[in-house]
Amino acid sequence: MGRSQDRTRGVAPERWSRDWIILVVFALVLVAIVANLIYIQVIRGPEYARMAEASHTTEVNVSARRGTVYDRNGEVIASNVDATTIYVNPQEVANAERLARVLYEVLGSDSGKTEEDYLKIVDQPDLSFAYIQRKADVTLADTLKERLADEKLKGVHYLEDTQRVYPNGDVGSQVVGMVDVDGKGISGLELEYDEVLKGKDGSIVFERGMNDIDLGEVENISVLKDASAAIYGSKASNGVILITTKKGVKGAPVINYRANFGVQYATYLPDPIDDPILYMRLRNQAEINSGKAPSGVSYSEAVIKEYQEGMKTNPDVYPATNWFDICLKPAFVHQHDLRISGGTERLDYSMAVGYMKQDGVFIANDWADRISMDLKLGIQLNKYIKVGGSLYGNMRHYTEPGYGTNKVMDAMMRAIPIMSDYHKNGIYGSSWIATPGRGNYENPRMIIEQGSIDRRVQQLLAKAFVKLTLPYGITYDANFSFRKRDTRSKDHVPAMYTMNPKTEEVRNYNSAVPRVKDWDAWATGSFFTQTLGWEGNFRDEHHIGVMVGQDYQEFYNDNFQAYKEGFYDNYHTDLNSASGQVNAQATGASSREKLVSVFGRLSYDYKQRYLVSAVFRYDGSSRLAPDHRWAFFPSVSLAWRIDQENFMKNAEFIDQLKPRFSWGKMGNQAVSLYSYLSSVNTSGYDYSFDGTKYGGAAISALADNTITWEETTSYDAGIDFSAFGNRVLFSADWFLKRTEGILRTVNLPSQVGDLSGPKSNVGVVDNKGIELSLTLRDSWGDFSAGISGNFSYTRNEIVDLNGETEINGRLICKEGYPINSWYLLETDGVFQNQSEIDNAQAVYGNRANLRPGYVKYVNQNNDNTIDGNDRVIAGNTIPRFAYGFNLNFGWKGFAVEAQFQGVGDVSVYPSSNMAFGLYNGAGLTKQWVRDSWSATNRNTEYPLLTTYPEAGENFQNSTLWLQDASYLRLKNIQLSYTFPKQLVGRIGIKGLQVYVSGQNLVTFSDFKIWDPEISISQVNLFSYPILKTISFGINLTL
Repeated sequence: MGRSQDRTRGVAPERWSRDWIILVVFALVLVAIVANLIYIQVIRGPEYARMAEASHTTEVNVSARRGTVYDRNGEVIASNVDATTIYVNPQEVANAERLARVLYEVLGSDSGKTEEDYLKIVDQPDLSFAYIQRKADVTLADTLKERLADEKLKGVHYLEDTQRVYPNGDVGSQVVGMVDVDGKGISGLELEYDEVLKGKDGSIVFERGMNDIDLGEVENISVLKDASAAIYGSKASNGVILITTKKGVKGAPVINYRANFGVQYATYLPDPIDDPILYMRLRNQAEINSGKAPSGVSYSEAVIKEYQEGMKTNPDVYPATNWFDICLKPAFVHQHDLRISGGTERLDYSMAVGYMKQDGVFIANDWADRISMDLKLGIQLNKYIKVGGSLYGNMRHYTEPGYGTNKVMDAMMRAIPIMSDYHKNGIYGSSWIATPGRGNYENPRMIIEQGSIDRRVQQLLAKAFVKLTLPYGITYDANFSFRKRDTRSKDHVPAMYTMNPKTEEVRNYNSAVPRVKDWDAWATGSFFTQTLGWEGNFRDEHHIGVMVGQDYQEFYNDNFQAYKEGFYDNYHTDLNSASGQVNAQATGASSREKLVSVFGRLSYDYKQRYLVSAVFRYDGSSRLAPDHRWAFFPSVSLAWRIDQENFMKNAEFIDQLKPRFSWGKMGNQAVSLYSYLSSVNTSGYDYSFDGTKYGGAAISALADNTITWEETTSYDAGIDFSAFGNRVLFSADWFLKRTEGILRTVNLPSQVGDLSGPKSNVGVVDNKGIELSLTLRDSWGDFSAGISGNFSYTRNEIVDLNGETEINGRLICKEGYPINSWYLLETDGVFQNQSEIDNAQAVYGNRANLRPGYVKYVNQNNDNTIDGNDRVIAGNTIPRFAYGFNLNFGWKGFAVEAQFQGVGDVSVYPSSNMAFGLYNGAGLTKQWVRDSWSATNRNTEYPLLTTYPEAGENFQNSTLWLQDASYLRLKNIQLSYTFPKQLVGRIGIKGLQVYVSGQNLVTFSDFKIWDPEISISQVNLFSYPILKTISFGINLTL
């Protein structure tokens, strides 16, 4: 023993010398980075605040933008697009009938409302506020603004908002979930992480997500799905994804460099008619089919003949334009990660930096880059104490077109082949031919190139920990972390101009809205967690573990923005560049939130054969009503290792046979801050006293001062099986998750002062189903192969909604059915002849307007009319089942891996431009040429080609337009080669791998107009396309 101690002392000075050199270098790097970040993010913060005050900042209640969710590959699976909430002050409406007509013409099909519905909304002179449409598409809102300005109709107002979309689909819908019209999570991760994702009123909340993590940093990813996740509290009722990033290990320094280079394309694009002559003739025929006389069609034979001749010599005036070919391009992406790690017996360290640059597929204003760094240090002070910390920094910079992605996609979907791609000196082509519904041609290239959204995000995450290993198996862990995220954005939309290519007349496209908005947001979070644990054995057969802990989280959020109109080019974007104070605004807000928890766990196993674990949490949240902030959440899990029993000794081929069961309760605080207080509105309540106008205020929304935690009770029964040296692995789970006291808005009748209803604990929702997984793998000499698959079936059902039924446009929430089911008129093909029309018991609309080829609706209640009472619940907005399978083969250094994923039994309702042929002046796809009804082509998917709104009978919300969005996709395929260590070791390389891969290369689906993964969650076709990627990469270790 003594010799061992002497030998240790003899080498200690050398070891500690090397350790201290590494430690000093590491500390200097930390100091430099921290100093710079403090300057940027802390010292500059007060200066920005003073700037805001100098601009006469007013504090308002601003809704947060919901957070983005990423999958383990860093791909977006839930994000936001800009939207607009449209409301009316009926007291300002002078002509309710005209206003209702315009609202119906612009918004009718998308909102599911009739002209009479709009008239009921706007013709309420006793009210000062009523919603017209929440979370409307930005393009529709802009179109409505222009139309109302032309008609000189007043009383309609707009609020910036966001709409939740799922660009990577609803695969694993039990996990991803969805949100309601309020942007509140109602299932899956959207529900369980709602308090993080939805942010805080008057602020913006950010979490370090997968977009902020270089994948080269990830050591491993674990998923907890059942009650075992309960220890993680209110964020865990739908599962937990644990991401462990790499740290240093004992040994000489190791240098790892990873890089990849790729090119990206849109997976799906519509196939539009880009032949202008064919387009004009189809448009003419559609107008005739809609009741217009042949002499009154939009494009005369003289115009068509002139156009046909002009195409030969002057493509600017007589174009044949495919706007998808013009506006989209291949996009290049490259990423680099460098990491140095190592350690000794007393010290481990890791230093990583990363850089990513990605071009978008739009031809301009569409790129992103990211710089990141990750530093970790751990020091074993003695055999009892280990301390350490980490520092993570991330800077992202990205751009979008000024009007936003949705507007760009809408312009492309709405563009027609007779529009010119002329673009010189900031002026863009339109068309010299008038087309109904196109009073103001929006050139897609102009929407992309003019204006920009320039956003810069800086994030700092600092952590420190201490771990005490005490006698008798007692351990104490304490972790403190601080997160700060700053977002700076400049949103600029200049004046835009289009030109008639024939007459060269220039027209101002957007005279009402040239604008600049500068905004800053700061979000900070402080976290402290400590645990005290003990583990011990009795007689080497009984193993017991005990742990108790405490968690404290505190969040501060601040933001301000300045806005001004009157900007006329792309070069003057500072707020003071515009003369005067045109609609100048300065707003800001702040908030604070706390979440406090105590928790514990008791575990026991006998010979690793019988396993029992019990967990409890006691959580308190400042989001909930003061007397209802605390709740207790217990859980229990049981497992039996049958393979460890004596009677299984002869079954040597079985590696594991473990049935298991878990039960637990978990809470959710998914409600906005201060929801237990009534909202007071100071806008629109001015009053006159003695001839002078004074500002007023009134309660605009009631509150429930008893709101408390949602509770999810989870049941899970499963079995794990593996055999033949883990060559065969199988698991099966049955689950039931019942959520009670769901926090939802309770609607009130308009007679109660037209107040918004309170957030209350109402309703019960079940999610139940099964999950299966199977893996087969083996190797024979240098060859290896494997196949694995998974399948899940989920049924969502509203068990209790207090007897209410909520109808929102095409969607319905009703007891006994899934949340947000489709609620539509059922169709029975089309009328094949005039006799069917004349003899029908009931038809939609005016029977005299119908003709063969028009849609035939089912009269569900056998009365003499078809209306909203004939709607039925049809299809599923949430996939009933999801599945995936992986294939992998290896031979020596070569490896091939392929990953497939799919969903089934899900329906989508694509609407608006391109989804409906010739919708409101838009184009149409070639499928309408092949598959629309005619006297000689009767067995078709589409009805007779008509125009909207002239033949509105064909465009009612019905099952005709409901489409199956099931799909199977080759998500990833990769071919790699790892060089033999004996070969590369000769030149000092420890490891070298090269690979080529493809993502989203092949998709099998009956849904062809757009990518089915996007369309599952979004009814219009205006979202950024999902991309297919072909890339080459290298992984080098020195």
